[in-house]
Amino acid sequence: MRDDELDDFYINDERCRAKLFDAMKTDFDTYGPLSKQRVREAIEFVMSSGAIERYWRAVVPHAVPLDEIEDKPGFLRALYEKLTGQAPPPRDFGPDVELVDAIGPHGIDVRI
Repeated sequence: MRDDELDDFYINDERCRAKLFDAMKTDFDTYGPLSKQRVREAIEFVMSSGAIERYWRAVVPHAVPLDEIEDKPGFLRALYEKLTGQAPPPRDFGPDVELVDAIGPHGIDVRI
């Protein structure tokens, strides 16, 4: 997005969100299969965790100055659907799963 577009950007507006998701989808389409899988699993984990607030910044980095998203579960669901073309499956990762969002060779990784 250009700087002048950011001045009018509001994350809770459907048109603005659509532009953001389109840009995210363009990037996502350049990922390899393993990276795509990790992104899907990370979103699925955050959605199924029951602790979206706790893991929110694993999905939206701190450096991104977004307005407060009013419906975080809805945001994640819509993002997942945009990226994958399907609704997120119901998942139960169990208590022994950890979300690792460290930069490095593993990127975002859901580990069992």
